[in-house]
Amino acid sequence: MSTAALVQLAGPISSENGPGLFLRIILIASFVGVGLMVWALARAGRDGAKRDAARAAAREAEPSGAAGRTADDLG
Repeated sequence: MSTAALVQLAGPISSENGPGLFLRIILIASFVGVGLMVWALARAGRDGAKRDAARAAAREAEPSGAAGRTADDLG
């Protein structure tokens, strides 16, 4: 799709010459989208760090002889 076609499609959105309001809407939506993506990535990283800490704590709580053993080895 050419630039001229996009400007023509954006014409009914704005009464001004050019894509003024349309461009503002696109920019605001982009910033909101980037903000949501950053929030989701930060939340995933935080949850991953909690999960890693819980696994490390569980490994430290195991008796030293039980590390690496399976149920078949014990019974």
